[in-house]
This record gives sequence, C-alpha cells and structure tokens, in this order.
Amino acid sequence: MKRQMILCLMIILFGAAAGIAQPASKQPGSATVTDIRKVDFRNFTYSSSLCSQEYGRQGVGKIVRVRDGEFKNKNVFFTVDDKGIVYADVTGDGHEDAIVPIDCGATGANFSRSEVHLYTIQNGRATFLAGITDKDLERDYRANYSDADAYWGINVNGIKTNNGNVVIEVLADGPHAGPKYVVTLEYHFNGKVLRLNGKPPRKSSGQ
Repeated sequence: MKRQMILCLMIILFGAAAGIAQPASKQPGSATVTDIRKVDFRNFTYSSSLCSQEYGRQGVGKIVRVRDGEFKNKNVFFTVDDKGIVYADVTGDGHEDAIVPIDCGATGANFSRSEVHLYTIQNGRATFLAGITDKDLERDYRANYSDADAYWGINVNGIKTNNGNVVIEVLADGPHAGPKYVVTLEYHFNGKVLRLNGKPPRKSSGQ
C-alpha cells in the first residue's frame, strides 16, 4: 500500500515538474514574426552561395552568422547593410518582402562580390525565396550585349523595385575606377527563381 502511495506521489510530482518546465523550453527567438521589417537582418544566419564558393577557404562558409551586420576574420568579410535593404511586395501576396544585399571579399581589398537575397514571412519566420549573385548579373549582361567588355558589380544604392520586380543597377565596361555604363537589370520572381525581364537597358555612367 505504501509503495502504491509513494508511486502515485512520484507520478504527480513528475507531471507537475514537467508542466512547470515546459514553457522554459522555448528557445530565444522562437516568437513568430508577421512583419518583415521587424526581422533583424543585421543579426541573422545566411546561406551563402557565391561568397562561400570564392572565399570558402578563407573562412566564409555555406552558412554564415552575422553579428551587427558583419562576419569577419583576418582574411575575409561578409557584410549586410540594413540601410540598403529594400522592402516591397515581390511575391504578389499583398505583404512586403525584403531584398537584402550582401557584400563579401578579401579584407583590405578594393573589390568585393555581391549576393542579393529575397525573403518573405512564412509560418512566422523570415524565409529565403531566391537569390542572385554577381555571376548571374554578369552572365545576363553579357548575354544581351555582344560588345560587353567588363563587369564591375552593383552600383551604390543600385537595388530598387518596379511594379513588384527587383531592379538592380550594375556598373560595366571601361576601367574599374571609371566604369563606362550603368546597366539596369529587372527581375521577376516566378514563384521559384528570379528571371530577367527583357533586355537590360544601359546608359553612360556620366549621364
């Protein structure tokens, strides 16, 4: 009889302890998000493509955690400037998405590489939808201009939107210190990837 009572008490106490401990099991950051603007992209974990391909041996992995907008070691950097993030409805669901520009490169160098990531809110989390890199931008520029000579990367403040499309201005041709053209590439998100929307116009960078 005593053993049964003791066993019953132990079961009750164990259940009570489990019920008390359950709320504490939630991890930091587990709260759901409904507004993409409230996502802290300066303290965020990114899946890298071009940056990890080109700087993987120096320390940029396929998964990169940034703190205060930066991952950095003595060899390389991987940065996100929240002032460069563009918010617009790219998916067409009536809610804003985030277009996040990423720069990476060798520490101390005067040339960097870029990735542009598209995020939306799904199930209360910022979810990666699609990305585009310098390699993609250069490929699409060269495919449309047979006289293309050089590609120099995304222009300063060169990410915009137009009727739900992602617009990226890049610098091309001429010397690195003084590019000849500003090329405007417009991409439409088709539900899976970003597709170039027509031939990208270019104009003299001096205009």
